[in-house]
Amino acid sequence: MEYNMPPVAGIDWEKAHHYLPSKELLLEVLTEFVSSADKQANTLTEFKDMVEQNPTPDNYASFRIHAHAMKSALRSIGADLFAEAYELEIAGKEEQKDVILEKTEDFTIEYLSLAESLKVIVGACNKKAAFNEDDFFAEIDEIKDAMTAFDISGLQDAMKRVSEMSIPSEFVDEVGELEEAVRNLVSNRVLECCENIEEMRIQ
Repeated sequence: MEYNMPPVAGIDWEKAHHYLPSKELLLEVLTEFVSSADKQANTLTEFKDMVEQNPTPDNYASFRIHAHAMKSALRSIGADLFAEAYELEIAGKEEQKDVILEKTEDFTIEYLSLAESLKVIVGACNKKAAFNEDDFFAEIDEIKDAMTAFDISGLQDAMKRVSEMSIPSEFVDEVGELEEAVRNLVSNRVLECCENIEEMRIQ
């Protein structure tokens, strides 16, 4: 497995790695999962209420489609709760009103509990490193050297280390332009941005 994550009850990181092979992609999906959890749970509850009040094919379909989307999200992060979401999806497909009314609330409670557990992990992983001026300018030198040598791997690695720092406001604009130049491999612009950043240090 290419990334190491702390254990979380109900999550199998090996399964997650099958769908999300890089840690960067995993964290993007986890961040979205955590930030949208309340909305996803509330929407499913609303569709459950619609089925309870008016069990039409359209309302069952709305419930099924949303349960399917939640199931897919859970599967991608290796969550055991995927099985319960699948059961609700089938209940919507087969118009099993009793199953929907009986199991939706417990499912959403577990879903929100899982999101809370993951919130701590996401926050820790996305936390920016404290800014150290010497380290920052050493990485800028690395970026210049790598760009001059057209060492793409070294260039990207140094830029990644910079992006993980908590950049002071006075450098934010230039670092943003540097990131874009590195991403597009515009060598003259990369070197120009590095020089601009170094001049700001002198000032």
